[in-house]
Amino acid sequence: MTKILNLLHYPHFNGPANTCVQIDEPLREVGILPTTVIPQGATALEDILRRTGISYVASDISRLRNSYNPVVQMNVFLGLAKTVSEIRKIIRNLEIDVVVIQGMENPHGAIAARLEGKKVVGQILGLGIPANARRIISLWSRATCDVAMMPGRTLHGYFPRFLKHEDCVFFIPPVDHNKYFFNQKSQSLANRIGIDTNKPVIGTIGNVNPAKDYITFLTSAFEVLRSLPGTQFIVKGNVPISQTRYFDSLLSHCKKLGLQRGRDIFFIQDSDDSVEVISLMDVYVQPSKGEGISTALLEAMSMERPVIATKVGSTEDVVNDGLNGMLIPPENPQCSSELILHLLRHPNKALALGRSARQFVVENASIQSCANAHIRAIQMACSVKSK
Repeated sequence: MTKILNLLHYPHFNGPANTCVQIDEPLREVGILPTTVIPQGATALEDILRRTGISYVASDISRLRNSYNPVVQMNVFLGLAKTVSEIRKIIRNLEIDVVVIQGMENPHGAIAARLEGKKVVGQILGLGIPANARRIISLWSRATCDVAMMPGRTLHGYFPRFLKHEDCVFFIPPVDHNKYFFNQKSQSLANRIGIDTNKPVIGTIGNVNPAKDYITFLTSAFEVLRSLPGTQFIVKGNVPISQTRYFDSLLSHCKKLGLQRGRDIFFIQDSDDSVEVISLMDVYVQPSKGEGISTALLEAMSMERPVIATKVGSTEDVVNDGLNGMLIPPENPQCSSELILHLLRHPNKALALGRSARQFVVENASIQSCANAHIRAIQMACSVKSK
């Protein structure tokens, strides 16, 4: 029996949290017992973990911030030692063998594990990390991790001086393709939020932050509406308190473009899964400037939606341009709008892309395959000599 500690520093349900939930049972079946640490006060995340039967501990843990505000950074620095101490207590109390850090931009767990003489599996999950910080993160990951994990192989090239390929385990985030299966549009959700299912619907999913680049999504919506009035656009993503100013900028951008909420653009915030909202979409768009592999993108692919995704991170590891989706450059609303219109005007092409997308997910993004990758990483960490 091996006890592992998953560290989730972000107080919202996201891709890493979803992975912890999905692979919990397969890990337990092979004698790996996970406990997940989340920040105190993350009530929505705590509700999901409790509802799904995941063993967790809510603790007063901090995280690093992408901010130039000296006060913010001072609080981060002061909180580092406290967070390391909190994690060390949890490691001792639960008799943890391996600590799995869901995002090595936060080194607290790796430091705590090293001080306790425990093994470390460190994950780098995407490009939300500023480019000038990637080398630093690579170096401290190299110094503290026994094994590294990354979603897709392409992401490795963005992190110079990271662990060698042989010390990395690559995985694709898990999707329950039996749940994310397209049947028919959810008329009840459409009625509730005011969507007209007789008109085209374009959507995207992800918690609101600048890395998702919703500004580009809104600009491409404006371009599509000029050619195809009546098209509707959905953004499903919760707004963290730290991103309220960014969300306000999105609303201002809508007003500037003449996009009307409740008619042209629909913002949805909830903790429900995305099956119903994806069912409404005729085309799914990932406009991100920074990703590893988006779980929401894979969920849309599983539901046979034609996807348009920016060529960032490891997205090209799952989207084969022209075969199971379309790849575009980031921050290019013109290219995005042209492809949206192309797919809406060529439904047979959209249908073929969607079918190929689901086939890819079924064959490559199963819960078991993701669990197997994590099992391999944990076993590798247990077998290596201590640093």
